[in-house]
Amino acid sequence: MKPTKRLILILVCCLSNMLWAQVDPVGGMRLYRTRSGHYAFHTLLNDRVLSSVMIESGIHAALIDSAFIHKHQHELGLTIRPNNMNKEINLGGTVYRITHRAKGSLKMSDCVYEGEFLVLSHYRNETEVTIPIQRLRQKNDWGSRIVMLDIKNNQMRMLTRNELQSWDCTRHKINHRSYMRMPAISTTITITTSESALSLEGNFNIDLGNPMPLYLREQSPEVQRFLNENKAITLTAGYNQRGEVVAQAFKPFSCEILGHTLSLPTICVTDKLQRFTTDGLIGLPLFMEHAVAFDFDNDYLYIQE
Repeated sequence: MKPTKRLILILVCCLSNMLWAQVDPVGGMRLYRTRSGHYAFHTLLNDRVLSSVMIESGIHAALIDSAFIHKHQHELGLTIRPNNMNKEINLGGTVYRITHRAKGSLKMSDCVYEGEFLVLSHYRNETEVTIPIQRLRQKNDWGSRIVMLDIKNNQMRMLTRNELQSWDCTRHKINHRSYMRMPAISTTITITTSESALSLEGNFNIDLGNPMPLYLREQSPEVQRFLNENKAITLTAGYNQRGEVVAQAFKPFSCEILGHTLSLPTICVTDKLQRFTTDGLIGLPLFMEHAVAFDFDNDYLYIQE
């Protein structure tokens, strides 16, 4: 065999092994954790372009790096147009310039995303694409929208309705009474301190990009009432990697969310969620010990026991 052909064969084998390592044997995607704490997976977009894709629920459209989309526009089949609307987007305190908007569809393993893309200049160097899971559809099963996350075992895949019916789980209603209709849940959260158990009733976004179990929105009347009625809570400043104060925080003994108790959680209070209309955000820690399924057809969250 000629050296050039041998090299090509080796590269093909390496690529195949890499992709196999990221695909679950029963379908779906193998998740990994990025440096920023988000979860992502490697996949062939539209069976053609190798990419890393981050999963989110706190965004309303897919995000894609400008250099990546211009390099692979023909292969991805996306229609790009200049952006004449909002020029910037704030993601976790980092502001990105929206250079273009795009439309089209991306196939990934057992699912497809179809809709709008925001094209960002110098987007995260961790992944090229970020997908809102609430807009994913099953390739089969009549295009159902049931997303299963088993973060403990680094697995994500689309469930069929028959598979979901076999789950032993609790069920919680999802609503879209939030900024850009992102998924949220109305619930009562119990926070236990050294003195008492405190209750906070409200509507909370599901935020898979939030490493904290709970972010409270300072502008919310319910959060203001909660803090005013519980003066024993002492807030300390929380800093980002640049040394800027982005939130205040406190650390109670425990926090019960949707029937599951988190010990010694860090709960943040921030005024940075200015466009949000909910009382706060429920973050990743709730979803890291239990397999969950988001049924976006019927708007229910299922938490496996």
